[in-house]
Amino acid sequence: MVPAFESVGAGPDLVLIPGTFADRRTWSRVVGRLSTRFRCLLLDPRGTRETPDPGAPFTADDLAGDVIAAMDAAGVQRAHLVGHSLGACVAIIVAARHPDRVRRLVACSPSAAPDAYQVAMFDLWTALAESRMPQHAVHLGLVINAFGRGAFENGTVRAIVDEMDRHPLDRATIRRYVECDRHLDLSPVMKSVDAATLVIVGSEDALTGVGQARLVAGAVPGATLEVIEGVGHGAHLEAPMTFARLVTSFLNG
Repeated sequence: MVPAFESVGAGPDLVLIPGTFADRRTWSRVVGRLSTRFRCLLLDPRGTRETPDPGAPFTADDLAGDVIAAMDAAGVQRAHLVGHSLGACVAIIVAARHPDRVRRLVACSPSAAPDAYQVAMFDLWTALAESRMPQHAVHLGLVINAFGRGAFENGTVRAIVDEMDRHPLDRATIRRYVECDRHLDLSPVMKSVDAATLVIVGSEDALTGVGQARLVAGAVPGATLEVIEGVGHGAHLEAPMTFARLVTSFLNG
């Protein structure tokens, strides 16, 4: 399917791929900086914001196909890719399956495959989606360990949860994303990536963790790893200036 998208800025093409439960708004703190140097293609993955949920289970490979469909619809032949969390994994799949469409790749907070901790989180997310708890409590439960403590102190998490409350995901969509995450496995594709790759992770990432980022960086040929101190899973939201600087420097390299 072709997800809803928009293009912002001018320069070399850059596709920004959101993570689980997120839409194009997840890039709001960095797109202003990135769009001064790149033409940014922002998209809403299936079931989020302006893109409908087709109502059937989907995989990360399906989401990768959606990214290619958005690039085709936007007239983007070849682009840099920046993805966060599940979006980072989708970006890796796109780079492996469509090497002619990818210039450079930035994977922020990726996971090679779910570990026992993540599986436990997925079980919790499913329980939240199937519960009768108020939306606010569900949304807080979905993001509570995705951020470092500073993001709670400075109001970042509160603002994100408030936005989720205003535009809640359908509970069935939440469950489908959890199952997509649960069945993710990058082991068949990581060695096939030939695009120059930067892996970014926060030192306080309690969701996928620094260890998963190291696994991905070690498996993708020639990949480099940058750890941003003092932030959690959402480095682009928690340290936007540092994140944009690292991305811009790498993509212009």
